[in-house]
Amino acid sequence: MTTTLLKKQVNELIGDINDKDFLQAVYTIVSNKAYEVNPEISPDLKNELDQRKENHLKGISKSYSWQSVKKAALSRKS
Repeated sequence: MTTTLLKKQVNELIGDINDKDFLQAVYTIVSNKAYEVNPEISPDLKNELDQRKENHLKGISKSYSWQSVKKAALSRKS
C-alpha cells in the first residue's frame, strides 16, 4: 500500500470516530511525529544559532568541556 493511499484511508477512518480520548491520543502521536519531521524554528532563532555556531567554530565564544560543566553542576547541587 502506498503512503498516499494510507494517508487517505487514515483520514477516512478517523472521520468516523467520535471517541474524544482516542482522537486526542492519535492527535498527540501525529503532532509529535510532524514536529520530528518539520521542527518549527523561527528565522530569528535560526540566525542566532547560526551566529553561535560560527562564533564557536572561529574560537570567539567560550566553550567548556563536559567534565567542567558536570563538575560545576555537581558542586552547585550540594
